[in-house]
Amino acid sequence: MINFILGSNLQELNDPVKQIYIDSFPADERREWPELNQVLHNSIFSLTPIMNQQKLIGLISTWNLHDLIFIEHFAIEKSFQGKGLGSQVLTRIIHAKSVRVVVEVEPPSDKLSRRRITFYERLGFSTCENIYWQPPYSPDKVKVKMLLMSFPDIIQPLEFMKIKTQLYTDVYQWKDSHDCHYKL
Repeated sequence: MINFILGSNLQELNDPVKQIYIDSFPADERREWPELNQVLHNSIFSLTPIMNQQKLIGLISTWNLHDLIFIEHFAIEKSFQGKGLGSQVLTRIIHAKSVRVVVEVEPPSDKLSRRRITFYERLGFSTCENIYWQPPYSPDKVKVKMLLMSFPDIIQPLEFMKIKTQLYTDVYQWKDSHDCHYKL
């Protein structure tokens, strides 16, 4: 049985969580380990381990923003993928909260990215058509073109700038939501 309590933030990161985090996300799409440790102390951020029968099988990091939950990172360890566990986790999250849930995904450029988008669509997420760039996590990383997906409804063009500004400010600490080259 899947076990996790959203918002039950890890007090201290450990090697198994680190391994899933590093294995699951390209370097430009994740924080460096020391920075992630610092973010753990932010009251609106949580990094939650996902357990199955007392075994760590994944992680989810979320930001509890004013009127939405932003899933920054969500990963199920490779040997547990394809068993419906990720769907169980997200279903619990999207039905437990009465706010919009937003996630970034890579554009559909290969089999894996198309599979990821399809996964979210099966759960009821919609893709926003606006152009979106994930700001670089540090000066030595690059910005990454992404798509925003949301549940239960699509992000409308008039809402997009507000949500983008909120992500750039609260999650990425960028001062200019029009350009992700200038960090606070």
